[in-house]
Amino acid sequence: MRIPPLLPGEHVYSGFVRGRYLSAQMHVSDKVFFELNQLPYHWLRSQTPLCDNLNAVIARMAHSEEEQFQLRLWHTPFAAWLLSLPVDMEPQALTESGVRNNMEESPFNVDRRWKFCPQCAQADRSEFGVSYWHSSHQLLGARVCWRHQCELHSHENLRYLAFKLPHHFLSDSEPLMIDSQWQRDWQSFIYRLSAHLQHNVEWARSVSNLIKTHLGITGMVKHSHRQLFNVMFEQMQCDIGLDCLSGLFTRYARQNGRQPNILWLTLSGYSQARGLHHPLYWLAILFWLRHRLPELGFLNENRVICSK
Repeated sequence: MRIPPLLPGEHVYSGFVRGRYLSAQMHVSDKVFFELNQLPYHWLRSQTPLCDNLNAVIARMAHSEEEQFQLRLWHTPFAAWLLSLPVDMEPQALTESGVRNNMEESPFNVDRRWKFCPQCAQADRSEFGVSYWHSSHQLLGARVCWRHQCELHSHENLRYLAFKLPHHFLSDSEPLMIDSQWQRDWQSFIYRLSAHLQHNVEWARSVSNLIKTHLGITGMVKHSHRQLFNVMFEQMQCDIGLDCLSGLFTRYARQNGRQPNILWLTLSGYSQARGLHHPLYWLAILFWLRHRLPELGFLNENRVICSK
């Protein structure tokens, strides 16, 4: 199978789906299709850019580490993961989260289905002859198309991508409604922050220190500082609201079990979780501080967000 060149802002898996159509391999079962192409059999998920399954597909599209990094950066919702980049790792080497593929999303309450903009789907068919899945529409918490300022659509069958394109769902999809103010504010935040990270990859390394400096966290964090973190997190909860935390994190949404202190888990270094911190932890903190950190002033700039 030959995977075609990706269209502007197209998700890697969308090109993979189109490649199957163009190679006339839709008549075989999914399992046989993966076997024919010597790829691991797996579900195509929209928001897991760091896993062996996606790595195998990207490796079929580009050979060099830099080319593969560019595909991941511009054609998956990867940019936010740069916030979790270890200090001793080059961005191009960030290809694994260290979390099992089927467990990576479970603590997080954002809509994880594939999403599309009906206006984009129609415009893409007019311009390119085919609709396709935009990587920006799969950003964590995205519910609005930035280009058309209309609700994104999804469908109950889009939890995993069953080798279909957006136009297959135009007649029976449903819009993602925005029910609260934080969701409205989140749209501009997530699009602008992701675009900034795409254009300023190394900037992500400074975020941890920027946050700690603003919060007055200096030196090595000790267990004795936990009470201070509890006080700061109470303020964070008050400022962004329980609706926001419930919309991002499963434990807050279900109101059962021990509800995590996001600041402590992200900044203290004492988290027991395996692998990298999921970017939603960083995003929640930056969303809280978006009007306080001068370095986040770009979130309020009136400039065009572009995709490659």
